Amino acid sequence: MKKYLTLVVGLITIIGISSCTKEYYDTVPSQTFIYQIDQNSWEWENDVSYQVFHTKTLPELTDYYLLEGGVSVAISFDGENSYDILPTTFNGIAYSVNYEVGAVTIFAEDPLADAGIEIPLPDAAVVKVILSESDFIREF
Repeated sequence: MKKYLTLVVGLITIIGISSCTKEYYDTVPSQTFIYQIDQNSWEWENDVSYQVFHTKTLPELTDYYLLEGGVSVAISFDGENSYDILPTTFNGIAYSVNYEVGAVTIFAEDPLADAGIEIPLPDAAVVKVILSESDFIREF
């Protein structure tokens, strides 16, 4: 009787294991770009003292990423030991980002946008731009 019970349990186990299906998931690729902004690379707008900016050309940032994919930008002031995702405020300076096809612009400004304040040029920074593909479903 034990033989038959063992045989039946064994067959049920084999059938159960063989009926499992493996699911494979496609990974969505991303591209990461890292570049440095030196302190003397920031630019001033004409007659604007409370804001500086730095524009980086990024040909890989195409219409696809602008309209359907994802763009994430972070900045590091400690040699890439940590990153702050933009927008952020660091040492009293508000950082934000604007991107368009082919370029990313980082802004550093007085958080109150006070025309009477001249912000100091930010220290050298490392910027990380991540372009991510996504499964675009539809517009809302």
